[in-house]
Amino acid sequence: MKDFIIMDRVFFSYGKREILSNVCLTLEAGGSYALIGKSGSGKSTILNLIAGFLKPDGGTVTVNGAEVRAPRSETAFLFQDLGLFPWQTVEDAVSMPLKIKGRTDSLEAAVMELLVEMRLEGHKDKYPQELSGGERQRVALARTLIGEPDLLLMDEPTSALDAMTKEELQGIIIREQQKRTATLLFVTHDIEEAVMLGQHILLMNGDGTVSQMDNPYYSVKNAREELGFYDQCIKLRKLLKMEM
Repeated sequence: MKDFIIMDRVFFSYGKREILSNVCLTLEAGGSYALIGKSGSGKSTILNLIAGFLKPDGGTVTVNGAEVRAPRSETAFLFQDLGLFPWQTVEDAVSMPLKIKGRTDSLEAAVMELLVEMRLEGHKDKYPQELSGGERQRVALARTLIGEPDLLLMDEPTSALDAMTKEELQGIIIREQQKRTATLLFVTHDIEEAVMLGQHILLMNGDGTVSQMDNPYYSVKNAREELGFYDQCIKLRKLLKMEM
């Protein structure tokens, strides 16, 4: 697999507080990576550095061979607050990234195809306030995917959802990431979600560095029905406590 994201000796501080210390990280193209750790450990900082929203104090961040100096058009970011505008219908929200880029050829067909995949075709003329939490999350995900990005960054993609809706959305995320072979990096506080969605799990250490472990239960059908899945969750929980 091709090295796609490289963080090389990256340092970052907020004021006098060092958040990231000499982070060296290599993520392969097409992989799915869960980033977990305690609050304030630097998870969202890593996302924002890779997205180009922040610049490191030291070291370099490269994506697909180019140093990240600003946001790149091939990177899509699903924010925790979703960022849906109350005056936009579902169809307007999903089509917005293509309109901004001036890509209007076959726009309506592309949007409708994605709405069907997300089971939102019956809601295309509705506004965010008329949708359930899970529906709003699927709209935001569709808007993230419409531009066919090669990199998907997600910050707590299911944190506001109930258990059943969360599992449904997790299945959609796996399906869409594998279908598109995009690289996925997402932040989560949910250990089960990390084991469900992360082919590789990145653990924020207490010293501002990152450790990586492979996950044998990534994309396993009915993984939550296997005892080994919960053994993996327990193992991860213990590692997290060691870093608290």
